[in-house]
Amino acid sequence: MVDSSVDLYTKKVEFCRNGCVAFTASREALTECDMCMAQRYRANGQLGNQGTYWSLLPWLKRMLADPSIGPGMVSNTKEAREKAAAGPHNDLRDWFDGQVFRTLVAQGYFSSHTCISLSTSTDDFRAWKQRGFEGWPIIATILNVDPSSREQVVSKLIVGTTPGPGQPADLESFLSPIAEELNALAAGVSGVSVTGFAEPQVVHALVIQFTADMLAGYKLVNATGGNGEYPGRFQIFSGVRNKSRYYYPPHALSDSLLSKRRRLDVTGDTTLRRTAASVAAGHQGGNRSTGRE
Repeated sequence: MVDSSVDLYTKKVEFCRNGCVAFTASREALTECDMCMAQRYRANGQLGNQGTYWSLLPWLKRMLADPSIGPGMVSNTKEAREKAAAGPHNDLRDWFDGQVFRTLVAQGYFSSHTCISLSTSTDDFRAWKQRGFEGWPIIATILNVDPSSREQVVSKLIVGTTPGPGQPADLESFLSPIAEELNALAAGVSGVSVTGFAEPQVVHALVIQFTADMLAGYKLVNATGGNGEYPGRFQIFSGVRNKSRYYYPPHALSDSLLSKRRRLDVTGDTTLRRTAASVAAGHQGGNRSTGRE
């Protein structure tokens, strides 16, 4: 029904048949997956697997041209720019009160009221728990929409998803087609009709934040997990080594028994906070405090 109503400008991208990677960027010329070695093409020469991506730009154009949505997006951007230029804020009410947005405004990235702020996110979902099938949708949220309707479908768009059946081996490869469009939107798109403007406007779109849970975050930064002696990034709290692992009991160990002396108090700031300098110094000195990330 949606396809017959509007043109969503989909794009097809080839995936590994096992869902490991997308054949994008440096993998475009590969004939087999460099993770699982599965052949890219079937024996008859046909493509092994394809996925669909939905373009952001046509969606943004329709929103800006809509008389019930476009004016609100422009006015919200205008208010955000004015508040950012007014100086330090006293409270946090919305995304434009954040330091990231204010820094970008100061650097000249949001130069007009037709600039779009985006929040992107990804997380895994299990479609059929018994079969273990899971996918990773990548979602874009248009932050310029008023908070009262921002969480509705109109301001959220699934721009792509991994094919499954398991976790992607390289999540970044599935983000490559999205990043290409984001680069074009950041540079600016001219000739966009915006409600309230007599002439076509230049529209920019910039990602303010990228959110994910810990598992997705580990995949995005190619982390292997943490099992270090000092796991906390900000608190000096050491683990107790047992063979090849570290454990973190709430009380100190004494003759293989837990004593009454607490090792960590979460109710107060009783330990020194770690800093970038102290973490770097521990790493340079061969300390295991950085763990494995």
